[in-house]
Amino acid sequence: MNRQEEVGAKLARVREALSTRGLRGALFATYGNFAWITGGGRSHVSIAADRGVAAVLVTSDAAYLLADNIERRRLEEEELAGLELQPVEYSWWSGSVAAEAEKLVPAAELLSDLPVPGSTQLSPLDTLRLRNPLLPSEVERYRELGEHAAVVLTHVAFHCRPGLPEHVIAGMLGSGLMDFGVVPSVVLVAVDDRVAARRHPLPTDRRLERYGMLVVGGRRHGLHLSATRLVHFGAIPDELRRKHEACVRVDAAFLAASRPGARLADVFAAGQAAYAEEGYPGEWQHHHQGGPTGYAGRDLRATPDGPGEVLPGQAFAWNPSTAGTKSEDTVLVTEDGIEVLSPTPDLPELEVEAAGRQFRRAGILER
Repeated sequence: MNRQEEVGAKLARVREALSTRGLRGALFATYGNFAWITGGGRSHVSIAADRGVAAVLVTSDAAYLLADNIERRRLEEEELAGLELQPVEYSWWSGSVAAEAEKLVPAAELLSDLPVPGSTQLSPLDTLRLRNPLLPSEVERYRELGEHAAVVLTHVAFHCRPGLPEHVIAGMLGSGLMDFGVVPSVVLVAVDDRVAARRHPLPTDRRLERYGMLVVGGRRHGLHLSATRLVHFGAIPDELRRKHEACVRVDAAFLAASRPGARLADVFAAGQAAYAEEGYPGEWQHHHQGGPTGYAGRDLRATPDGPGEVLPGQAFAWNPSTAGTKSEDTVLVTEDGIEVLSPTPDLPELEVEAAGRQFRRAGILER
């Protein structure tokens, strides 16, 4: 499937949704939706912004690129070359994608991921149903992204050393991702007692002594990849080994329950039950457990009574943790089972069982 074919398949999904709702147009302005509908086009300038600098408007018979005079030509030539998008340019000082969209489709007949007054808002669940299942070309891009992120994690796990500050280790991770054209969206590093004390350890000047946690989130072509790895210098303490083995069994329970058609709340319940079985019944309350991913770090965070279901061909990133350890990879849910998109075969792995299925999960590298 080439890029134009991929975009054509996505336009067909959007038009079917518009027909079902009796609407005339769909506006995609967030960077994730823009990347999805264009087959990986980048609309951001600031990586911190949720909304890009351009948008795509889809109608029953056309697709438009809405961009200002700063960005339009660059986007057409470097991000969207070969795609059949009709350009609509406006002045950066006086126009907006919403205003241009309303010139083509009245707000009352518009489905939008922006808060356009009078339009129908695209909900997170609507977005998930449009984006999934991932198309074969998207899955191939995801596998390559996972492979590259895994190379970076493996390299840093083997090359970090005692005495390095968390900031330096984070720089190794971020630089490695950017070497592969991956935008680092999350880079967390904790060393020694901070691994247990902080679930979201933004790097500090603390220097590594014996134990480190490496966490990356990166995006390329709009797709997000999340993974965590652990490294210990010297013999791994028995208590840490036991806690990590418990954590990966909880992870396996989440993965085993992630079957097409399952309610996210039921998957979450399987994880809760595994925490309790491992002797950590309330541990899930101290950190979110992850959920569906793809064109966002997490499209939804699963909760005990939250909405959503597991869709075939959908990506997930579960991230169970106990104080001092964590297990996280990005995976693809298929009718045949779970495909880990970010395996690190050169690092230790553990074989664990859940619901009668076997899973390989990351262990702790002992150096």
